[in-house]
Amino acid sequence: MKSDPADLTLFLSQSVVDQPSLVRVSRRGPTVLVRVAPGEEGRLIGRQGRVIQAIRTLVRAASDPRERVNVDLDAPRKG
Repeated sequence: MKSDPADLTLFLSQSVVDQPSLVRVSRRGPTVLVRVAPGEEGRLIGRQGRVIQAIRTLVRAASDPRERVNVDLDAPRKG
């Protein structure tokens, strides 16, 4: 049984940050976008990107092998 990549990403992301209620996950095609509270992007990325890479690995392993899923941080644009 394969799980929904967005649901798994939400669960994993909420487990890492200090304010799990502010985590938002959206899906755009094969990409799952994660938005966290301001200032918590670093917790989701981790040292040298290890946390976000681990989340990507778990989501890809749990999703359909025919579907190429990517997990990305949806950071607000500064302008």
